[in-house]
Amino acid sequence: MFESQPVFAPLSTHPSCHCATIVETPRGDLLAAWYAGAYETAPDQAIFCARRPLGATAWTPPEVLLDTPGHADGQPLLFVDPRGRLWFLWVTIEGPGRWNDASIMGRISNDDGYTWGETRYLRREWGWMIRNKPTILDTGEILLPLYDERQWHTVIGISADAGESWEFGGEIITHPGNIQATVIQRADGTLLALMRTGGTRGYLWQATSADRGRSWSRAVRGPFPNPNSGIDMVRLANGHLVLAFNNTPHGRTPLNVALSTDEGHTWPVVRALETSLGEYSYPAII
Repeated sequence: MFESQPVFAPLSTHPSCHCATIVETPRGDLLAAWYAGAYETAPDQAIFCARRPLGATAWTPPEVLLDTPGHADGQPLLFVDPRGRLWFLWVTIEGPGRWNDASIMGRISNDDGYTWGETRYLRREWGWMIRNKPTILDTGEILLPLYDERQWHTVIGISADAGESWEFGGEIITHPGNIQATVIQRADGTLLALMRTGGTRGYLWQATSADRGRSWSRAVRGPFPNPNSGIDMVRLANGHLVLAFNNTPHGRTPLNVALSTDEGHTWPVVRALETSLGEYSYPAII
C-alpha cells in the first residue's frame, strides 16, 4: 500500500520545479525542499520548503527557504547529523550561469529547521555538486556523495567531527561519466554505491568500498537501466534495501522501487509507483 500526495504546485513566477529532498526532523516532522524558477539555472531560481508536522495529514504551504538575488540556488539537501542537528546544504551559481560555476554552501538548525545558523562554504570550488543524502557510518562518520559537474565523476566527502571539517577523495571514474551516487553500508562494513550514468540509454553504475569510502572498486554495470536521471537508496528498519529509480533506458517514467534482501547483490522485486506520461523522476527516499 502506498499513498500519493502533492506538496507543491508550480507558481506563475516559478513554473519549473525540480530536485526534491526530504528528511525526518529530530522531533518527527517531515521537511521537504526543492528548487523552482523560470527554468533550470534561471537567475530567479530559489529553494522552497514545506513541512508535514508530526501527526498531521497535510503539508504546510510552500515557503522560500533560500533566494540569493540574481543567482540560481539549487540542489537542496536536508539531513540530520550524528549530533541531532538538522543540515541544509545547497549550491549557488556564482559564475556565468551554469552548474559548472556553483559552490556548495550550508546552514545548520538546532530547532527542526524553523531557524538557521550562518551560511558557510562546504566546498568553495566551482563545479562540485550534491544531490543524495549522506550515509552515517558505523564509526559515526558522515559520508556525503558529491560529484564534479565539470568531469562527471563521483567524489566522496567524509567528516569525522559531525561536519566541522571534511576530507574529500574516493573518486569513482567511468566512461561514460557518472554522478549523483547513493551509498549504503552493508552489514559486513563495506559500502555499496549506485550511480546515475551519463549519456542516454545507459545503465546504473555500481562500485564498492572496503575502506569506508576512501577508495572504490572499479565501477561496473549495475542491476538496472538508467535514462540519465536521479536515483536514491535506503535501508529499511528490517535491514532490507530499497532503490527508487526510473526502470527504463530512456525517458523519466515509470518511477519504480526495487527491493533487495541480500545487501544489494540481487534485486528480485520491482514495483511501479507512477506510470503516467511525464517526468516522475529525481526521487528522494527515507
